[in-house]
Amino acid sequence: MSGPDNRRLWSDNRVGRRGILLNSCWTIGSSARFRACESYLNDEDLELFRTTSDDDLVHVWGTSVDGTWRNVERNDIALVYHDGAFVARGQVLQLRHDPDLAEYLWRENVEHGRWNEESPWEYMTFLTDIEEVDVDIEDFNKLVGYDETYRPQGFTRVADKRLNQLSGEESVETAIADLTDAGERVHPVDDEDDEPAPDLADQLRAASTDGNAHEEFEKLVAKAFSRLGCAADWIEGGGDTDVEIRSPEHVVVEVKARGNGRVNSLEVTNVDKHRRQRGADHAIVVAPGFAPKVIDNAETTELTTIAVDDLVELLDRREEYAVPPEEILALLTRSGAFQDDRLDLLDEYIQDRIDAGEILLAVIRALERADGAVETAEDVRWIVVGMEGSNDIPTTEEVRSALQLLAHPSVGAVKQDEEGYRVTTDYENGIQLVRSLGDIVQPPGREG
Repeated sequence: MSGPDNRRLWSDNRVGRRGILLNSCWTIGSSARFRACESYLNDEDLELFRTTSDDDLVHVWGTSVDGTWRNVERNDIALVYHDGAFVARGQVLQLRHDPDLAEYLWRENVEHGRWNEESPWEYMTFLTDIEEVDVDIEDFNKLVGYDETYRPQGFTRVADKRLNQLSGEESVETAIADLTDAGERVHPVDDEDDEPAPDLADQLRAASTDGNAHEEFEKLVAKAFSRLGCAADWIEGGGDTDVEIRSPEHVVVEVKARGNGRVNSLEVTNVDKHRRQRGADHAIVVAPGFAPKVIDNAETTELTTIAVDDLVELLDRREEYAVPPEEILALLTRSGAFQDDRLDLLDEYIQDRIDAGEILLAVIRALERADGAVETAEDVRWIVVGMEGSNDIPTTEEVRSALQLLAHPSVGAVKQDEEGYRVTTDYENGIQLVRSLGDIVQPPGREG
């Protein structure tokens, strides 16, 4: 199922924050056996409900007003209000605009006179993880800054500006969990830490085989993904989803400590259930190690297994070469086990970037040595050929590409005029410039 075409899982102004929906009654809603609605659902719908629902039930709200509904996002928190208190909470699983399904669900199954052919409840919000709660409305009003007399009427959504002003709270989820004593607490993690990476590696290895340190292991894995350049949250009380990566891709991570050093069995379908519930694109399982049969089964769904030692290898490469998180996630979101062959691919990528950086530096050095302007890329290449210490000689096309980049107005390391190319910086400054441009650059002669 999907909402409007312009809906995005993470809107630019709400990264890291869930929305809060309010509904003043259950009557414009229902619990239905989704198989009874099979004729209204496509295969993707059925698979989503099959893998995320309990007892074949789906919970759904309907509204006839689409303005608020169009601002709803998957994973938003839903609260049900009744007679002065919030009595239930849930999480948005999916959204759908479907007048026919709405009529099927509600026309004959609501209080007499409430169904209106001219204003059907066709904008539907499907919910998961329903829990009973008991929260006084005034406590909620104080949390989000509403007047103490505020009472929800119908279907509404708390404005983002109010959520952004929650004081003393790490996240919307944590604020609502503290208020309702239910649900998960979400702790955003950043990599601004005094501990050097080697300490993090040692801590990861130690916690991964300590059965009494599972929570600590979860936090360390969240910190590891943050160090890799991802926007990551540690999820306290989140069931099997322990870490959520919000960017550069939406990924859920399950963390499994094992005293014997490896996971011998893995319920792949349960991992996929939590991925679908959160609307994530992929799932990763981190553990000290995995039995061969677990590695074989990892390819059956959108799942990657990665051992702690391989995660440490990624941390080492990120620290030494500033590998972009997009490159790391591209390898981590390929189904199957993350093993040596993927590290080899990453090393090849790193070497390609190093080679490209060395060509840029060689061009800068060649122009610095030249007496005046150098007319063509071929002429620059011959200067590179004649320089001492030049090992792999670039092609003319590689030199031409390097000159185009260095001469770009946003870079300005090379000036091009009718006489040819001139360098505008010296070699030492060029090293810093090229590093900032390419992220992964080693000056010629550096021992790796």
